[in-house]
Amino acid sequence: MLLRVALAISSGFLFALSFPDYSIAWLAFLAFIPLYVALDRAKSGWEAAFLGLVSQTTAWLLMVPWVVRVMSHYGGLPYVVGVLLFVAMCLILGLYGALYGFVFSRIRPGASFPRWLVVALAWPVIEYIRTYALTGFPWNLLTAAIVDYNSLIQIDRVAGPYFVGFFILIPSVVAAWLITQRPRGIQVVLVIGSASILLFVWWGTGLIASKLRVQPNALPMTRAALLQPNISQEMRWDDANLLAIYQRMMAMTAEAIDGGAKVIVWPESTVPLSYSSTEFYRATIESVSQTNGVDIILGSVAEDEAKSNRIWNAAFLVSGGRTVGHYDKIRLVPFGEYVPLRKMLFFAEKLVHAVGEFEFGTKETPLVGRFKYGPAICYEVVYPQITRTQVRNGANVLVTITNDAWYDGTSAPRQHLNQARLRAVEDDRYLLRAGTTGISAFVDPTGRVVRELPMGKSGILYADFQARESVTPYVRFGDWFAWLALVVVMIAILRNHARRHPHQS
Repeated sequence: MLLRVALAISSGFLFALSFPDYSIAWLAFLAFIPLYVALDRAKSGWEAAFLGLVSQTTAWLLMVPWVVRVMSHYGGLPYVVGVLLFVAMCLILGLYGALYGFVFSRIRPGASFPRWLVVALAWPVIEYIRTYALTGFPWNLLTAAIVDYNSLIQIDRVAGPYFVGFFILIPSVVAAWLITQRPRGIQVVLVIGSASILLFVWWGTGLIASKLRVQPNALPMTRAALLQPNISQEMRWDDANLLAIYQRMMAMTAEAIDGGAKVIVWPESTVPLSYSSTEFYRATIESVSQTNGVDIILGSVAEDEAKSNRIWNAAFLVSGGRTVGHYDKIRLVPFGEYVPLRKMLFFAEKLVHAVGEFEFGTKETPLVGRFKYGPAICYEVVYPQITRTQVRNGANVLVTITNDAWYDGTSAPRQHLNQARLRAVEDDRYLLRAGTTGISAFVDPTGRVVRELPMGKSGILYADFQARESVTPYVRFGDWFAWLALVVVMIAILRNHARRHPHQS
């Protein structure tokens, strides 16, 4: 048992090391081998579930320790309480690993390599469930680990990150099958040969796609300016700094206009004022837009005119000298913008200022000005379904505004950016990303970072981009692969149950 637990823990380590801060991406292709060996030797379904829990809890403990900083440094909780809540969070996320281990025990792949492929299919199903279950948390889907392997992520545009995750697991299932089953003869040649051809085709077609997709279209090139003022959370929370922050943003906007920008993107809620209810603030921005013929996208709160206590985290678009609309954030951060089970978890109220006040947005429609902008605010860009719906509704460029100042000095900003890059691939759109303290980035439709501003630096990032009207298979058909994988896994489980219990009705 100790050896199997050690294998599960090592698998969690390898999984985590493939993501930032470590970014040893090739480990993603091998990370599941120790876990599969341990699961194959598990004595029961409950033991398999325990091994899966241990493996994924280990991974989350290594991947998201920055949660402690947010809860203790910014949330005002005692450090020990922050650590305990962090461990509890990792254990909850580890339950998805437990479910995976249990599913493995129900499939019981044994000597059958096709059933090992079903094991690989089961992981995208688990990730899809994690995207939506409870509050939903699709952070660090397996595909995000290899985002720097540009040719390998191009297939993301076919069926989304769950599809790519299956391909990433193929080397692990082949290796685990060889280690645990020790097959011989022609079967080994067929499996290794077929897997090698499949991986080569995956790489080769992606390489070609990455070259073709950057070709310019007939639409005009436009310059955007992504503003990164490098304003800390403490500075934003001090009312004495309000005027200084406002003046800094206006000065950066003027500089961006002088630099030829026609689209100017501010980060999330940079100026601690309500754009919708502060007359001079709104009038000034509209005047700048009118005078200089620029679109300005900025983050602020949106308020219900009838009920002032109802507010949304919003992105406003100012175009042609008027505020043409705002997008309200659909996926709020649990314990950051609202408190789930608020009456039960009363202690979490201290985690944010005005926690629990934000309402959920409901409209996934583009903001229409000079372009049809597909906005995503901060955390919600990790949901592939949000930008996909924006593009289905006509968005021809993606814009994400964020405030990662909470996570300065940790791996979170890089993890966040890497996940945003996948949205550019899936939707075949340029991505304009403005962060308060970084990482601001200009990403092309192949997921490459054309240029970026690092954390902790103030500046303007210029991005020359084109609108795009193409429709990828993922945009058109969505998460069909995740649903297909679910059906295949369920059939495999039922067939295995019938084979083991032939006399049960």
